[in-house]
Amino acid sequence: MTEYYGNLALQRKRASTSGKRARVTPLVKQPAALIKAKRIPVTATPAPEMTSKANAHAIRRLLTVQRLKILFSAVFIVLTVAGIFSFVVYRQAQILELNFNNLSVERQIVKLDQNSSQIREALAQKTNLDLIRQQAISRLGLQDPAGSQIVSVSMPGTDRVVFHSSETVNIDQETYLAVVFSTLEGYFKNMNQQRTGD
Repeated sequence: MTEYYGNLALQRKRASTSGKRARVTPLVKQPAALIKAKRIPVTATPAPEMTSKANAHAIRRLLTVQRLKILFSAVFIVLTVAGIFSFVVYRQAQILELNFNNLSVERQIVKLDQNSSQIREALAQKTNLDLIRQQAISRLGLQDPAGSQIVSVSMPGTDRVVFHSSETVNIDQETYLAVVFSTLEGYFKNMNQQRTGD
């Protein structure tokens, strides 16, 4: 029966009891100059427990790398969302601050309007028209108007609009001015008739 000691390429036959050395014969017959047989000790081949530990260690390392990648991507996504949210919140805070500034300016405008109206009212109360009239007559030499200097203007109760008809398109400037003059003359004549009728 053949025995195998580490190297499966070499076969060893059992040593005979006569004390002769056992002869090793290769499985494939090749010239003796090309074959270099080397004995591999049993300790050089890894044990099955060691290979399973190495495989488990490699799998653990791959899983750790994958977990780190997932963790970094999750942290990046969270930071990106937080950055976008903080930018939106910052913009809203700026808008609110500008709104508060606008409201304070509007309140100041209202207060200034109230102050100016109060100042106008105080000036109107302190203004004495009789005193102003006396000082105008005494200092500046102003006089009351005479009856011939008073001009009375009567305003009609209704408004009147006169339209110019633009039927003639190509007319010279003199004709155009004559038409405008006659329109205005008719308007004033109409007003005089109304005045005398009232």
